[in-house]
Amino acid sequence: MVDMIDSTKVISGIAVPYKIREYYSIFLNSMSHMIKKYGAIINKNAGDSLIYYFPETSDSSNKSAFIDVIECGLTMMAAFRVINFKMSQLNLPRVDYRISTDYGKNIVAKSTNSDSYLFGHTMNICIKINSKAPPNGMVIGNALYQLLKSFSSASFFDDYYFKIADESSGLKQPYPVYSVVSKYKNENITMEEKKGVVVIEHLNEQQQKQDRSRNILLVDDEPDVVYTYESMLREEGYNVDTFTNSQQALKHFAQSDPYHYKLVLLDVRIPNLNGIQLYYRLKAINPKVKIIFVTALDVIEDELAALLPGFSSDSDLIKKPIERENYINRIKTALS
Repeated sequence: MVDMIDSTKVISGIAVPYKIREYYSIFLNSMSHMIKKYGAIINKNAGDSLIYYFPETSDSSNKSAFIDVIECGLTMMAAFRVINFKMSQLNLPRVDYRISTDYGKNIVAKSTNSDSYLFGHTMNICIKINSKAPPNGMVIGNALYQLLKSFSSASFFDDYYFKIADESSGLKQPYPVYSVVSKYKNENITMEEKKGVVVIEHLNEQQQKQDRSRNILLVDDEPDVVYTYESMLREEGYNVDTFTNSQQALKHFAQSDPYHYKLVLLDVRIPNLNGIQLYYRLKAINPKVKIIFVTALDVIEDELAALLPGFSSDSDLIKKPIERENYINRIKTALS
């Protein structure tokens, strides 16, 4: 379940009806696209919340399905700044939300008009523990936590850890609830941000802009492509760091000065974290970093426009195969 926090109170300060619709639509549509990308099915839109489930987890040994569950939640958490940037562009209030998830049996009922409805004990628990999540954070119930522990090699344990959020969760029987916490600096939401103030700590801003004006991070899972693009950029005098593994790229970015890179070039179809997931994680660390997708996929333009607020194919997308002069000109424009 993903649930907006105090949305009724927030919209009471919006005088124009179409602005209220925009406020809900931006949030719910953004979350819906992410949920569907991870193979989940939205069961119910409850006005300011979405209830969804992952059919592939019916096989409790399907580790990749459970990785998708966690990665979906982590990507939704990381989308916090991106969604609110879009809100600010439209002069809409900031949105905060909570994510909760658990594992167990539910019943899927279909009506005569083919709509599906989910109900059962596990869904009720998930709704119950939602309030235990911090603003713009996620909690998981003990049943899911115990199952995840059996997948000790799952990649998300390298990036996040789980800490106890509540021992009882308010249920009649003790039922531990765990919050998901990032191991990366700057990615978790700070107390200042919870109050509506994003605090970015940095040294002399002009000096930083000068130092990072030619720094580029390049991520593509094809070594030959990386070598070709890197060579072009270095010949033009750019400082380029390259990765063929998106998880390693994220760790490097998180452990560096968050303002070291002015531009990131991403392939879309990358194993582990794909380009869209990585986009949200990088933006969560540095919302100002410029990111351009480089892809051969013809259908990706509409997909990116739906998933990423403010996306423009003219400035945020380069299609493969690239032509050197056009490629370099696009890079120069992005860094100007």
